[in-house]
Amino acid sequence: SSSPKGSSGGTDDDDDDGEEKNKQKVIPTFVVLPRGAHPAVQKFLSLHKHLFPIRSLKSLPSDLSGLHRLGLVDAQRRDRIGPAEHLLSYAKRVTVVDHHIDGETDIPEATDYVVEKVGSVSTMIVERLQQSQLELSEAEATLLALGIHADTGSLCYDSTTPRDAFALSWCMEQGASQAAIAEHVQSSLSVEQQGVLTQALINTNSTVIHGVTVSTVLLSADGFINGLAAVTQDALELSSSDVFLLAVVYDPKAGHGRNKRGRGNNKESPSKPMDFRLKSKLLQQQAKQREEEEKTNSAMLPSSTYDTESWKAGEEALRRKRLRAAFDRKDIDGSGYLERNEIAAAFAASGVIATEDAVDALMESRDLNGDGRLDFEEYVAFATDAEKWQKEQNKKSGQKACTMIIIGRVKAGINMKDVNLNRLFQKFGGGGHAKAASATARLSDENEASTLLQGLVDELIDTSLLKQPTVGDFMTAPVLSAKPTMNEKQVEDLFTRYDVRALPVVDDNNDVIGLVTYKEVAAAKQRFWNKEQKRLRREAKEAKEAAAAVVAAAQNRTTEETNTTSTNNKKERKVDFGKEANAKRRNQQQSGSALKGWMKQHVQLVEASMTMAEVEAVLLNTDVGCIPVVADGTKQLVGMVTRTDLLRQHRYYESLHYHNKGFADSIAARKPIIELRKKLKKFDLENE
Repeated sequence: SSSPKGSSGGTDDDDDDGEEKNKQKVIPTFVVLPRGAHPAVQKFLSLHKHLFPIRSLKSLPSDLSGLHRLGLVDAQRRDRIGPAEHLLSYAKRVTVVDHHIDGETDIPEATDYVVEKVGSVSTMIVERLQQSQLELSEAEATLLALGIHADTGSLCYDSTTPRDAFALSWCMEQGASQAAIAEHVQSSLSVEQQGVLTQALINTNSTVIHGVTVSTVLLSADGFINGLAAVTQDALELSSSDVFLLAVVYDPKAGHGRNKRGRGNNKESPSKPMDFRLKSKLLQQQAKQREEEEKTNSAMLPSSTYDTESWKAGEEALRRKRLRAAFDRKDIDGSGYLERNEIAAAFAASGVIATEDAVDALMESRDLNGDGRLDFEEYVAFATDAEKWQKEQNKKSGQKACTMIIIGRVKAGINMKDVNLNRLFQKFGGGGHAKAASATARLSDENEASTLLQGLVDELIDTSLLKQPTVGDFMTAPVLSAKPTMNEKQVEDLFTRYDVRALPVVDDNNDVIGLVTYKEVAAAKQRFWNKEQKRLRREAKEAKEAAAAVVAAAQNRTTEETNTTSTNNKKERKVDFGKEANAKRRNQQQSGSALKGWMKQHVQLVEASMTMAEVEAVLLNTDVGCIPVVADGTKQLVGMVTRTDLLRQHRYYESLHYHNKGFADSIAARKPIIELRKKLKKFDLENE
């Protein structure tokens, strides 16, 4: 967690009431971080630790009989306070301050519980400081702001509350350095953590259940590794997984690799040449298969590789030939020596990510001439000791106790709304948030690790990964449709009457042949208006020309009236015919053009059996607001799926009611409405 997981205590013997009343009395108080802090907070403290009353656990007074009060921050279980557990027996009062409301405690010594539903425990501390009207220093405000950022993902996690935002705002008002926050909140991974991340991505095992990608990786290490939570979060994002479980098995007695460098005359024992290792345990079977393939390939090498002299020299000569071939493959630059980077690359190719300490320890124990690199003879000696050590390990039949730490992260999304890692990990004494939790299990044999991890995945699938709803479960139905013979005005009237912005276009067989939206209607109306304006201008011009012709005829009229009655009748009939043709053409123009000519014809369709995730991907990729839904294997219209339908499923907003009219019911429940709609369809606007 981002907040200090530890204790604050004093050596005062007064009772609680005396402490509350005598505000001027100073009680010696210390902050202890027995299990460390979030990497961002830890990085900040590395430069600012002298500004805070933080002490190591070993530096506390040896006589703890005067320990008055112990505060456990962001910790409700004993494994969260680790080596500080012995302080519980000395404290007269134990206060638990936490924000995991679903967590269970195994600390019966606790006398006070302060557990509230907020995104960060730092928020609870900030609120109490604010209520006390205390002013913070810039460093103190920055530290608390970092705690809120780390716990809430900079206010992006779904567990974030308005209280967290207000608390962060108050810290900024108190002078929190935004420059320091920007520098520390996105802390980079250490070299050791980068090695773990690389190995995790290489050995990730993924499976897709109901559209949810669940990824797991099981690694073994020589000791405890800090910062695995950040590694798991990065692995979740880089692997495109929805759920990521990282498990690391290590020997708790081995300690941390970084601490081994300064132990004086500590050298690698020849019997354990690969003591510093981080290796995938789930892929051991594949590694064995690769070894068998390498042996097969070695046996199939050209005869020049194993010449006659090698055969005469016996098995040892053949072995040296094989080692020479392996040495040459690892010697990337062809220098005849193995440098540090080549050794690390060789470990990685074998499924092992070696830390810098591991490579240094190996070079120190195997570099006999001290030139900082391994020649072939030193490599042979190393391989010989490694083979002996492996044989000894194979002969051992006893079980090896170990510790397994499991860290889980879950992406936010509708498909993962029922995933609760906090509840899943509680059986091992772990916990945290629903989408971010961890647990520590003590195993009698490291071979139990893969079974335990598989059991967690099985329980996760059975209890949390529910079958996704299909489009037919939440689409809008029954749905109106338009006919290809409709004109602009008829379609616009449908939009206005039923308050819709898009309609599927179907033929007489109810097959979808297109889609019309308000954009197409607006464009068609604009084209129709342009045509009308052009027609009016043409008619005005013709009327003007006709009037001019009449005036000219009147001026040139003669008194000759030799026209017969039949000729006049023919002219009248001709004029009448021209008027009728113009009126007919005008009526056709005023009625508009058929929908078939300006609708969207090549539209995306989805079948009713598609899942919500699949439809959402189609909706985002095509950038459309609605998609017609058809029966499986046909183009028969059964409904429409819109952005609003998807938003109802996500349930982002309480104001967007899920049960909107009848649209949230199943198709079977909607069948009477659908039948009624079919009967009433003959009274639709197009037939009026």
